[in-house]
Amino acid sequence: MSGGLLTEGLRMRDALLQELNEIEHVELLCSHDFRLLSPDVAMSAMVSPDDNVWQVWTDLIDQSDAVWLIAPETDGILHRLTELVLARGKLLLGCPPSVIALAASKLETCRVLSAAGISCVPTWSARAWLEQSPDANEQGWVAKPDDGAGCEDTVHSYDIGQMADWLRQGRQATHIVQPMRGGVACSLSMLCRDGRAWLLSCNRQLVDSGDGGFHYHGGVINGMLQFQTAFEQLAQNIARALPNLAGYVGVDLIVMDGNSAMLEVLEINPRLTTSFVGLRQASGVNVAAQVIRLMTVQGPDHFELPELSRNVVEITL
Repeated sequence: MSGGLLTEGLRMRDALLQELNEIEHVELLCSHDFRLLSPDVAMSAMVSPDDNVWQVWTDLIDQSDAVWLIAPETDGILHRLTELVLARGKLLLGCPPSVIALAASKLETCRVLSAAGISCVPTWSARAWLEQSPDANEQGWVAKPDDGAGCEDTVHSYDIGQMADWLRQGRQATHIVQPMRGGVACSLSMLCRDGRAWLLSCNRQLVDSGDGGFHYHGGVINGMLQFQTAFEQLAQNIARALPNLAGYVGVDLIVMDGNSAMLEVLEINPRLTTSFVGLRQASGVNVAAQVIRLMTVQGPDHFELPELSRNVVEITL
């Protein structure tokens, strides 16, 4: 795992454990790589090179009543872990395998959301993009792994020939291509269950481009509050289009040229996102406790978020 993804994962894990530690009658089990410090919990299984990590995880799941996973969609890791949790008969505090499989593909996510009338950044498979002889785009083109997390193996180029050559170096079956959009890179954080959504925050992402790629540096939680109404409507539309979304969900999107009427979805993250790190300070609410409430009540009609603060909080990586 790259240093960037590792840093994000650790920040998310520690923020989650801190919130879970505050909940009465909750005992925590965790695991950690032998190269990292043990997290601040009573029991964390250290995974060494000689261990079968899947067996370690299975043993921890068997000892648990409920499981909250922090893992990337890449290479099907999150999907496989989710299936394991359900196979062991445990409460999954997150999205089921069906929606994880969908959201793991940016191309398929775009297809399903577009069919539901939700605007998305146009997306092609690398192979389809190469076959269509694309025209020049004023903002250039972006290529990224279809199932990737973060900014890994992502490039931005104005040169169609250069982009095509890069894709033909073994990436035709794994990558997607999107036009670069002018506007503000944003995200929203929400809770979901059974086709309903509860908006937690409207965030601005701190992303810069250089050397033909992108670098994610964090975000400003509630940095896009002026678009809260539009973000709220988008959250509800996405939840209706993908009713199996459950628990905490993040959505990456573009606000086109500062116009709230022009929101385009980039991807859906069916898991914790880096924005979670700042949500407690921004909302004044223990979000982890709300997720547990949401996932254990009889149905969404029996759930209501407490009043949230709308503090603006910057997180940097």
